[in-house]
Amino acid sequence: MKKKFSSRELFELRNNIPVEMLIKDQLQLPSKIRDGFFRFLCPVCNEFQTAVNPATNLARCFRCEKNFNTIDLVIKVRGYGFKDSVLFLKNLIGIVPIQDTVPSIAKLAAGIGRPMT
Repeated sequence: MKKKFSSRELFELRNNIPVEMLIKDQLQLPSKIRDGFFRFLCPVCNEFQTAVNPATNLARCFRCEKNFNTIDLVIKVRGYGFKDSVLFLKNLIGIVPIQDTVPSIAKLAAGIGRPMT
């Protein structure tokens, strides 16, 4: 079975999309600056005992002891699977057109019974 995404693609998505920007601007998790550090509401335990390490581009919750890269965050916050999370991130940096990301609005509306315009 052929891999859908190359290891290089995944590396770039994990390391070249600033995790702080993803949390604050795209996933819109509640966040704040406390004691000079960026904190966000952990999507697992709902605590603010978190931090972001810009050197590694990882987020961590010290309460539930979970580490998050950009793909992990999209999976947890948006509830997407791995493939859909990667497509979401690729769309953020302009690699894939918006209509290729999942879930598409047209797919969601198809179950409602009225076409999207």
